[in-house]
Amino acid sequence: MAKSPSSEVIESYFLAIQALQGHVLKSQSEKLIQAASRMADTIQSKKRILIFGSGHSHMMAEEAFYRAGGLAPATPIFSPMLMLHEDPYLSSRLERSSGVAAILLERYHPNPGEMIFIFSNSGVNYLPVELGILAHQFGLYVVSISALAYAQTAGLSELGVRLDEVADLAIDNGGIPGDALLKLEGCDWRVGPSSTILGALIWNSLVVECVACLLARGWQSSELPVIASLNMPGAAEHNEDVLAQWRQINLHL
Repeated sequence: MAKSPSSEVIESYFLAIQALQGHVLKSQSEKLIQAASRMADTIQSKKRILIFGSGHSHMMAEEAFYRAGGLAPATPIFSPMLMLHEDPYLSSRLERSSGVAAILLERYHPNPGEMIFIFSNSGVNYLPVELGILAHQFGLYVVSISALAYAQTAGLSELGVRLDEVADLAIDNGGIPGDALLKLEGCDWRVGPSSTILGALIWNSLVVECVACLLARGWQSSELPVIASLNMPGAAEHNEDVLAQWRQINLHL
């Protein structure tokens, strides 16, 4: 049976995402290993790994938090005003406004030796860039995840710099300017974004490498701050032990 036009478009999107995944693996693997090793260092020091994103990027903070197979030290920087379900217009305004980053950081009382991952696909909006700048002042190690090709073409905020320029380590999610991948006949704008899929892939790649690092350093399974799915036997007891160790510094646990 011949494929319908719709199935060809779906396949095109799948293939485009697959190509980006391969690109990120080949081009960013060294940086991913470096970031994951730093995550392991941070966990060994009993410090937090902060994660931030605004707009759709806030889903990366959600993905990192209290996740089956994820890490208890992963501490999301949450603010409902920056999430689209509250008010997309307000969220868009705030991520382009000065002063918000300081208010967010004050709530989390960052400490030297901690890490912060900042997800911003365009890599130019005021809030994520300002957050990266201020995080350095608190002694945090800053990792950015953005689309470098997009960031190099998008207009800068009043800060005059991109997120990757203020980060200690800049990871490229491989996306194109505008995020959406496919140009369809009859539609003036591209469709099919990539940043959420690649962002989740990048984060969880870091998690698995981090846990592998801890195991290689001699950590036992019972010591690992890995959260298990509550649908698995023994998970509730395991999670309670893990959370008891980390809820003192992760205010969301």
